[in-house]
Amino acid sequence: MSAYTKHLMAENGLMVGLGFAPAHYTYAAPAAKHGARIGKRVRNVALFFAAPFIGLAYLLAFPFVGLALIAWVTAKAVMKNEKLRPVATVIAAPFIGLAFVTVGPIVGLGALAWYGGKTLLRA
Repeated sequence: MSAYTKHLMAENGLMVGLGFAPAHYTYAAPAAKHGARIGKRVRNVALFFAAPFIGLAYLLAFPFVGLALIAWVTAKAVMKNEKLRPVATVIAAPFIGLAFVTVGPIVGLGALAWYGGKTLLRA
C-alpha cells in the first residue's frame, strides 16, 4: 500500500483510501503509478489472450509426457532384469545413436561459439 493511500485512509477513512469515495474526493494518480498500472493491465490482457494457447500446449504435451514416463519406468525395470538387459540395449542403441547425431552438432556449435567468444573477449 502506498504512502498516499495510507494518508488518505488516515485522513478521510477506509472507503476513501480504497477508492470508494464521493466525487469531491477524487484525485489524480501520480504519473509513475499510472504507467505501472497500464503495464500491469497490458500484461493481464496478454495473459488472457495467451491462456488458451498455453492450455493447448499442456493438452498436447500430456500424452507425450505420459508415454515418456511409461518408457522410463519400463526401461528401469528391464535394466534390473539380467536376462532382458542385452535385448533392451540392442533395441535402445539406434535411438541413442539418433539422439547423439541430432544433438551433437548443436552442442558442437555451442562449444565453438563459447570458446570463440572467450578468445575474442580476451584479445
